[in-house]
Amino acid sequence: MKRRIKTFIIFLILFIGVTEIFAQRERVITGAIWIRMKTDNKMYYVTGFLNGLEKAENILDINVRIQEKNEFAFTEPFYIQRTRERINDYIPKGDNRINLIIDLVDVFYSDANNLKISFEAATRIVLARNAGDIERSDMWLQEARRKIANKGY
Repeated sequence: MKRRIKTFIIFLILFIGVTEIFAQRERVITGAIWIRMKTDNKMYYVTGFLNGLEKAENILDINVRIQEKNEFAFTEPFYIQRTRERINDYIPKGDNRINLIIDLVDVFYSDANNLKISFEAATRIVLARNAGDIERSDMWLQEARRKIANKGY
């Protein structure tokens, strides 16, 4: 009887530990999750997403200024310029950005072929298409679909 209780307690501790590990893994927002979200939750998510991107751009600017101050002949590396370009691919210009992203992503995920594409990739694709850059958006769409096909979802 004591042995059963010990075994049960050990099993319970292991079970709780394993569930905690799996509960902490990162979740990627895809179309399957996006279409079930309420509008308020979409607004909060997009707001946080854009704030994070703007914060990343500010951190880049601060560090470049610090480096310029410390080094006489500092030139900004290409990878920093490229990172800024990539960040700007996700940030729409003008007012009403949050509603614009929500509407565009809603339309994007209405196609069943796009449901497994991550929110980040979807945002980049729809903003490029909305800006009139069809070639880039199609290239990114094919890249996202290829990535999904390679993962075997």
